[in-house]
Parts: sequence; C-alpha cells; structure tokens
Amino acid sequence: MVRFCLILFLFCMCGTSFSQQVKVFGGVVKDAQTGANIPFATVALLNGQDLLDGTSTDENGSFTLRSNQKITHIEISFIGYETYLLPFDDIRSPNEILVRLLASNVELNEVVVAAEQTTTTLKIDRKVVNLGADLQQAGATVLEAFDQISEIQTDLGTGTLSLRGSGNVRLLVNGKPSGLSAGELLAQLPASSVQKVEIITSPSAKNQADGLSGIVNIILKKNRARGLNLNLNSGAGTKRYNYGVDGNYNYSWVNFRWNASQARREMDSEQTIAQRYTNGDTRDFYAPHDFNGLVRKITMGLDFFINDNNELSFGFDYTNDYHSFFNDTFYSNVTNSDDFVYTRNSAHTHKTTEINGNYRKKFAKEGHFIEFDYNVGLNENLLPAIDFEDAVFLFEEEQRNKNTLQQFAFDHALPLNTKTTVESGLLWNNRKLESFDFFQPAGNLAQNETFDYREQILGVYTMGTLQIGGFNTQAGLRYEHFTSNSTNTLNNQSTDLVFKDLFPSLHFSYVVNETNTISIGYSKRVSRPNFRHVNPFQMGNQYFEWVANPSLKPEFSDNFEFNVQHNGKAMTWSFSTFYRDRTDVIVWLQEIDGQGVQTISFDNLGRKQSYGVEADIRHRIKPFWNTQLSANYYYTKVDQQALITFDDLYSSNIIFKNTFKIAKNISTDITYRHTPKNQNEFRFIQPRNRLDWAVRAKFLENRLTANLRIIDVLDNNLREGTLITEQVTQNEIWRFQSQTFGVLFSLNYGLFQNQGKTRNRKQRDYGHDGATD
Repeated sequence: MVRFCLILFLFCMCGTSFSQQVKVFGGVVKDAQTGANIPFATVALLNGQDLLDGTSTDENGSFTLRSNQKITHIEISFIGYETYLLPFDDIRSPNEILVRLLASNVELNEVVVAAEQTTTTLKIDRKVVNLGADLQQAGATVLEAFDQISEIQTDLGTGTLSLRGSGNVRLLVNGKPSGLSAGELLAQLPASSVQKVEIITSPSAKNQADGLSGIVNIILKKNRARGLNLNLNSGAGTKRYNYGVDGNYNYSWVNFRWNASQARREMDSEQTIAQRYTNGDTRDFYAPHDFNGLVRKITMGLDFFINDNNELSFGFDYTNDYHSFFNDTFYSNVTNSDDFVYTRNSAHTHKTTEINGNYRKKFAKEGHFIEFDYNVGLNENLLPAIDFEDAVFLFEEEQRNKNTLQQFAFDHALPLNTKTTVESGLLWNNRKLESFDFFQPAGNLAQNETFDYREQILGVYTMGTLQIGGFNTQAGLRYEHFTSNSTNTLNNQSTDLVFKDLFPSLHFSYVVNETNTISIGYSKRVSRPNFRHVNPFQMGNQYFEWVANPSLKPEFSDNFEFNVQHNGKAMTWSFSTFYRDRTDVIVWLQEIDGQGVQTISFDNLGRKQSYGVEADIRHRIKPFWNTQLSANYYYTKVDQQALITFDDLYSSNIIFKNTFKIAKNISTDITYRHTPKNQNEFRFIQPRNRLDWAVRAKFLENRLTANLRIIDVLDNNLREGTLITEQVTQNEIWRFQSQTFGVLFSLNYGLFQNQGKTRNRKQRDYGHDGATD
C-alpha cells in the first residue's frame, strides 16, 4: 500500500508538472498579397474571451510567445489588415507559425502610436533598451539621453562613455563604428533619431572581439511606412538648434529613403585648478573653454525587392562635422614666475563618406538565408591650432589624417529544425591611415612629419542555438587574425604586429514562467594596440606631452554575468551582477613634473578584477503615475607593478524618475540623479546631484509634438575632484554648462499608402577601433 501511494503521488506530480509545462509559440506575420513581413503587428494568446498574453512582431515580422496556460486560439491584427484568428487545434508546428494577413478594404485614418516609457528587454546575449517617447529624451542629444539610462555611464562635461566602470567600450551606430570619437558622436546625434540601444556586455562569438567591457549599438529609426511619408523635426535650446527632414517612398518592389539634417551646438565651461608640488612649488590656473560645433548630414538608400527571396540594398552617407575651440587660460601663483595668459585657438573638421552594398538570399525554410555585405568608409580630419603666451606667438601646428576602412562580410543562418539553428560567417577589415603633422615654432624652421599605419583583421565565427521548452542555449567560437604595421618619420620607428586568437562565448537563458527570465553568459574579449597607441602625433602644448608606445601587447578580458528580469503587469524589475578578469591591462598613465608638464602614455601593467551589481525597478503606481528607481555599483581591484595612486577603484549612480500624465495630451517628468564619490587610478570625484524636468504636449491627433526639457534645474552639478601623482596634488573645480534648456517640435505626415515592403537586412558590426581621430 505504501509503495502504491508513493507511485500514485509521483504520477500526480508528473502530471501536474506536465500540465504546467511552458508552451512556446513562434513564427512570422506576412502580407498575403506581397509576401512582405509585417513589423509591429499584434499577436495575442486567448482562452475564449480572456487575454492570456500578447506581444508585437519585431522589425522582421517575427514573434515569440510563451505560456503555461490553456489557450483556445491566437489572434493576429494590424492597422489596415483584417484580424486573423488561428485556432489552437489548427497549429501543427508551434515554432513555425506562418500568418498571412489580408489588407482591409476599409480606409482608416493613420494612427500615430509611440511608447510612453523606455522599456528594457532581456535577450540571451544582450539588453535592448527601447527609448520610446520618454520626456527626458526630447530635444536632447544621445549623450544626454544615455545619461538617463542607468546601465550606461556618460559624463556631460567630458563626453566620455563607459560600461560597468570601464571606458573600454565599442560604440556602434546601426552595427558600424563612426568616423567621430565617442564624445563627438554622442553630443551631435539627436536622441529623437534613436529607436533603441543594444547594451551587449557579454557579446556572442558573431560580434567582433574588440571592447573589453562590451558593445553599445545605437539603432536609428527607419521609416518603414508604406507610400510617401515625410517627417519634419526641429529643436532649439541653450546655445543649440537642429532641424531636419526624413522620409521614404515605399512602392511595392522598391523603397527609397532619405535624411538631411543640420545641428549646431555651443558650450562653455570653466575650470579652476590649484597645483601643490611635493617640493613646495605652487601653480594655479583658471581655464575658460568655448566650444562651437556644426554638423551637416545627408543619408540616402535604395532597397530593391527583386522577388520574395532576393533583396538588394545600396546606401550612401555623408557627414561634415566642424567644431572650434578657444582657450584663454590665466596662470597665477606660479613659483618663480609672473602671472601670464596662455591662449590656444584650434578647430577640428571631419568629412566622412560611407557607401554600402548589401545582398540577401532567402531560402524556402523560414530563417534560412545567406548575406553578403560590402562597406567602404572614407574619413578626412583637419586639426589646425595656434598658441600664444601673453599675446606673443609660440607655435602653429596642423594635423591631417586620411583614413580608409573597407569591410566585407558574409553570414549564413541555417535552422536545422524548429529547435536548433547554426550560424556562421566571416568578416574582413582593412584600415589604411595616413597622418601628416606640420609644426612651425616661433623663430625656427617648420617641421613636416608623416605617420603611415596599416591594419587588417580576418574574423571567422560559428555559433549554434538550441531551444528546448523554456531553455535556450547559445555557444560560439570566433577566430581573429590581426596584423598591423606602421612607420613614422618623427622618431624613425616602425611596428610590425601579428596576433592570432580564439574567442569563445557561451550563454544560457531560462524562461521560468511568463513573467520571469534568467540568463547567464560568458565571453572573452580583447583590446589590441592600435593606431591611437602608436601614433606619435597628438595635439598638445608646452604643458602637455603625449608619448606613443609601439611595444604594447593585447589586453584580454574574461567576462561572466548573471541576469534576472521580472515583467509584471504593474511592476517590472531586473537585477544583474558580473565579474570581469583583465590581464596585461593597458593602463592610461599620467605624470606631472616639477615644471607643470603633464605626460600621457599607455603601458601594459598587471591585472584588474572587477565586480558589480545593477538593479532597476519600475512600478505603475496609478494610471497617471509611473515611477522608476535604478542603481548600480562597480568595484575594481588593481594588481599592477606601476606607480599609481589608488588600487581600489569604484563608481556608482542612482536615478529616481517619476512620470505623470496631467491630461490626455500632456505629460511631465521629474528625474533626480545622484552620483556618489568615484575613484580611478589617479583621481577621485566628489558626489554630485542633479534634478531634471520635462513636459510634453501632443496636438493634431498626435501628429505634432512639442517638448520642453530642462537639465539640472538647480544648476549645481559642479564636478569637483582631486588628482594625486608622485610629485603633485591637483585640486580641480570644473563648472561646465550643465544647465541647459531644450525645445523640440516634430511633425509626421503620410501622403498616401500602398502595398510596400521593408528591407529585412541584418544589423551588422562592420569595423573596428571606433573613431578615426
């Protein structure tokens, strides 16, 4: 009897477990007439009239839903199409559902829908932050928008970008590096042009291995509406304005898209520094700084839909980015010297042209394709400067850089069955950099020096994905062959480097139930010496010296992380923790000698072990009130044979956001940000606080939107810090233009509609090493 009861009990438990098994539904939604995939269609699971769960198709028209409840049918709908009902009993392959929607004969007025809140989706190897229509993003640059995302750390004063306490980040736009530096790109790109941001802190093998702390990939908005569509936007704020037009003409077999914009941004700041040397000498200076930038951009593209299985695209992108700098620094309390004024006038002009060709061949099996991609980028930089001391000419300098980057990529995705997919591909990058330096000191002959740099990377990867129930496993291996050589006439040095490395990645995710997901990931990353480390030409002055190091070795990093996310109806929360082990660390070294000359160099020194936690809670308190609390903390232990000041490094920040819907078309947002004390190898920064406010109003059936945003309402976000080296202690107060006002107007309009298609191309990681200056 005991044995019988035990068997009966186990049988019941198994039956219960089986009944609660998570069912996975996946597929694609297409236009029944044209065969085009339909993005952002609504897919809902129902039991009779009760809605159990729902989602939207992605940009490729694909969807995935999981449920452990009994369903009777799936409902698929989209504006302009007839609603489709798929009975559960008619589903033969739950992971290969194909739905073809018929166009509705009823003419509908266009409805503009925008998510009110930024949302974060946890995928197996990344976090996807959909910016939505957050009030704090309106009228802002991407640099300011990133300042509202707790997982990304930016500094509005310096324009720096970091992930999990490390500035070694690979920044991409639509999968490609920009010709601008990270700070310049983020400060010039309007937040309104961004659809979503991929934060890839544990990249898979199909991503290029550069970027120790991970990848930030900015996905720009693309107008996929059918017919002829125009979008106008303009903004103005504190010493800034921008305006632009974008649109597309999508007519059945061809889609023509375009964008043209201009943005001007000015910024002023002032820095007060007091230097105290170990020998008793002193040096103080007050440095006001004026920045004036103008960027003009033109983008065009053609997408050809040859037939349902063959797609071809061409793209053209031209950017002219100019900015000037003016510094008039007053030196006082200088030991054994009178007070004096040091003046520098400089500028920077970038001209970047990119041309892209892309072909994709799709096969009969859903998800099976091959893709070829070729991209060439031409970037020219001009950096003139002239320096004076007490209005007496010191020297004139001009640097010119010509950078050519070619990339060819091939990718193949093959679903073996409904649960297994194999991906493979290769990427070839070739960089050619020519750098010229002209230096004319007062009373001496001019010097002309050259620096030539060549770099190639050949990368090959293979990766497999296995999905069983709620479990999802992804494993991959990448091989990269890196070569570089350089010559310069300044010191008659040359380099000839060859590195061959393997980069494994492994990721697991588990859907516990319809609201909870867990993921674990591992990846190996690298930071190789590149043209920035070995190029001897850097803009400086008599108090700043750059020392190139052609003997650097690659730095490697092993990244481990754990993530959990809960998506409830009223509350969502996420938690992440990580461990990062870096060896042969490439360290930024800085010294200040007794004459006040600051020397910057790089070297391989020791090991760093980093730990950190990130948490985010979002709660819908009332229908009109949403709140969000985000916090993170990062710690690094340094084990280096180097003369550094601090071997305990840490940083953190806290964001508390509250959004209120005042009326049907009016919303407001109040955000408080606290940045506790943080510390790196040589410097610590005191705690800072900031309060931001924004309001938005919508008119003309949501076609016209007006936004007002004020950053740092109280205007008290000073950056105070202390730099300590072997010979000097330097106290710094930096008052940058923290408080800014921004107003943005946007208008969208569609002239007519037709049965068009959208290009289904892969978001690609093209180049390497980021900026070219």
